[in-house]
Amino acid sequence: MTVKRSPGRRVDLDREPPVPRIPRTIVDEMVMHAREDLPNEACGMVHEKDGAPIAVHRVKNDSASPYRYEMNPLQMLRLEGQRDNTGEGLFAIYHSHVASPARPSPTDVRMAFFPPGEVEREPMFPDTMYILVSLALEPPDVRAFWIRQGGEVAEEPIEIV
Repeated sequence: MTVKRSPGRRVDLDREPPVPRIPRTIVDEMVMHAREDLPNEACGMVHEKDGAPIAVHRVKNDSASPYRYEMNPLQMLRLEGQRDNTGEGLFAIYHSHVASPARPSPTDVRMAFFPPGEVEREPMFPDTMYILVSLALEPPDVRAFWIRQGGEVAEEPIEIV
């Protein structure tokens, strides 16, 4: 018997679901981007092939703010076209927190929906994890989450390999 554990991941109830594995190079690229974009939050997308993360794509933060991010829609559209052309998928959306924990803020949750704040709708990217990079600690803290309908936030354990 299979059920959806988290959006986009089907698992067998008779065994423990696999923990997403993220290569150290992918994590290092997200952390480097977060540091380079200080004092503002950084944001971007992680592409996958056959379920494995393969590339970090930086996206301009149109908010240019240390308190929030808004991914440039034209860059997002271009990356969607690239995924369509290469057969890649969207593994995760990432962004940084400059001085707060690696957990989605109320603003992050609100902005995961369209229109923003309409949490009773399905999120814009229901089958995609959100990765948070917090620069509040050294070394930076990197965690993954699902943002679900109703504004529910669930942490997803990850393994950095």
